[in-house]
Amino acid sequence: MQTTFKGFKRQLAIGVAVGSMGGFVAPAMAQADESQSKVSTGNEDIIVTARKVTERLQETPVAVTAIGADRLERIGATDISDLSGRAPNVTINTIGNFGSSVAVFIRGIGNGDPDSTVDPSVGIYVDGVYIPRTANSSLDLFDVEQVEILRGPQGTLFGRNTTGGAVNYRTKRPTGNFDIRGAVTLGDFGQREIRFAAETPLIDGVLAFKVAAFSQHLDGYYLNTFTGIPGRRNPTSAGESNTFTVRPSLLFTPTDNFELTIIGEYSRERSENLPSINVTPPNKLLQIFYNVPSFGRDENVRAFAFNVPGQSDVDIWGVTAEANWDIGPGTLTSISNYRETTKDINNNDTDGTTAGFFETLRSQPHEQYSSELRYNTNVTDDLNIIAGLYYFHQEYFLRRDTFLNIFNGPTTARNNAITGQEHENFAIFAQAEYNITPELRVSLGGRYTKEKKDFFATLFTPFPNLGPVFELDEKWSNFGPSVGIDYQASDDILIYAKYSKGFKSGGFNGRGGTPGALGPFDEESVNAFEGGVKADWFDNRLRTNLAVYYNKYKDLQRTVIRSLAGQTGGNNQETVTDNAASATVKGFELEVSAVPIDGLNLDFSAGYNNASYDEYFADLNGDTIVTDNSNQDISRAPKWTLGGGISYAADLGGAGVLTFRGDWTHVGKQNLLTSGALDGRIPSYDVIDASVRWDMPGDQAYVTIFVKNLNNELYEVSYTPVGGLFDFHNISPPRRWGVTLGFDM
Repeated sequence: MQTTFKGFKRQLAIGVAVGSMGGFVAPAMAQADESQSKVSTGNEDIIVTARKVTERLQETPVAVTAIGADRLERIGATDISDLSGRAPNVTINTIGNFGSSVAVFIRGIGNGDPDSTVDPSVGIYVDGVYIPRTANSSLDLFDVEQVEILRGPQGTLFGRNTTGGAVNYRTKRPTGNFDIRGAVTLGDFGQREIRFAAETPLIDGVLAFKVAAFSQHLDGYYLNTFTGIPGRRNPTSAGESNTFTVRPSLLFTPTDNFELTIIGEYSRERSENLPSINVTPPNKLLQIFYNVPSFGRDENVRAFAFNVPGQSDVDIWGVTAEANWDIGPGTLTSISNYRETTKDINNNDTDGTTAGFFETLRSQPHEQYSSELRYNTNVTDDLNIIAGLYYFHQEYFLRRDTFLNIFNGPTTARNNAITGQEHENFAIFAQAEYNITPELRVSLGGRYTKEKKDFFATLFTPFPNLGPVFELDEKWSNFGPSVGIDYQASDDILIYAKYSKGFKSGGFNGRGGTPGALGPFDEESVNAFEGGVKADWFDNRLRTNLAVYYNKYKDLQRTVIRSLAGQTGGNNQETVTDNAASATVKGFELEVSAVPIDGLNLDFSAGYNNASYDEYFADLNGDTIVTDNSNQDISRAPKWTLGGGISYAADLGGAGVLTFRGDWTHVGKQNLLTSGALDGRIPSYDVIDASVRWDMPGDQAYVTIFVKNLNNELYEVSYTPVGGLFDFHNISPPRRWGVTLGFDM
């Protein structure tokens, strides 16, 4: 990796240099949430970058939900999982007991596997940089300017595996002004959070510096009645988390038409693994040989006994350089990034019991670097072109050790496997927009992608693993076109329709149990059709945005955990991804926001998603027999997702502003398992949050009292049957409350 890093430094320098030869000067993101009065008088103008240019949300022909910094703060969002249900047809949950890994599903398409061998179907981007792994994707939302959730395939401008959609973060940049702001939150379950950001000009009008930091501690929502840890506030608490993140940044503006932003990143996590709750049925080996307490999947279990608390140690550091330059006829932007992650999971008690049945160790270092160069120009008053090049490289290594004692005997078997992969992606893309009339616009775009993956693996064998190393490689290429038309019927109404083709690369099975199961599996693709209407009414007092869609997926990748036929000892199950299915996904999304009177804000969203397999043929249980599963549910694809919010800001005159807010999300019944098995189905659930905020006179300090999950709703976040060995699941956080004191000087 040393050679790789030296190569990246050269690439980073080239990217910045090229960016300084021409650039896209990105205007500061207009944050209407922050600029408007605390007592709103209408829907604000929201600026988005969903199409790699800055434009009004209401003039953007894409289904996108934008959540600004002020709203993130008011709903108490600390990481991406807090955005689940904040946009229609979007669910975000943690993956199993990997607490810092999340599964993002949009319109029923996503990936719930924490290993890097399977790429996510929903792309996550931070300051224009693609984050390629579901592991460690639970990103902090501190000091974030805006989050945009793009629903549906984004195959042209956001080309990395976005067959489901994209989540686009933009952090707050230096402004060149002096500012200090921060907040302290205290809550139950030992919640302690500190947020701080400060910025200052170093050379007026030329160089500005900013630093933001975030520290979070939580005792955890569980109690371990079997072991205690001395020195803790509550020795039996379990699921403790401790994270610290710092983000320094520099803004260099030597001329009026050039800017360079350098953003650093360092994050450190020292947390316990999210405890597994044993829900194994009597016919699986854990119960047959140990007969330990197994809970019902509808029980609110917060206290139980397990023998190893487990530990997750994560360190992330990286740097992003964004160079922008306005060269008159066009603008050019260059974004280069390097990011390195080390993650060690120690003593993970996956079975969640006092039995020494199934415990794991995982070490998984990862590095990535990427460069994007794009050019945006108005060729004529009616013709605009954006075009670019993209390069992405990642390397990862995974060592897994499993300690398994199936028969409750005197000997525990230690088995070991090693997996690694080097992955390169190159793409060229372009999109042209032409105004046929001032109101009617057509667009045509495309992206050509080439992928290569070099993969190696050993199968699970007794430690030390002296088995053969299997080395495999594969290449994929794809061209994804897009075409669209939109009509500005009036200043306040936009009508649009578009077609696009999305692509997700193939890969290998790092947890395959036999040589034949290692892969490769092939790419998946989607033909996506979408239409919509965005409208403001009654002098911006009412906003209604509607999107309808019809998507056809081909060679859909499905991942299942299944028993391994004919194997004994530690190699009893495997995780396999294959192009097992094709599917049709269709539905609609409605977002409504209203300000009927000054200070009163009403929000409502509804997503209807009808997702079904056209065909699904796979061996789901490991008996080597491929069966027709076409009537099974598509995983994490509830038919209905609903959301609503109400807030009222009362102007207290010289005493400040008092704001009452309540939020409700509803997620319909769904199946948590990719296999679609009946035992993966869960009922619908509803979550209510509430808060009261006092903005003090002068608008420099505030106090918020909040309650999350006010109704103490219980629902399954994940459910994992591990072949014929055991089952475990994780449940939603309970009701909790807290107080935040913040300031902005």
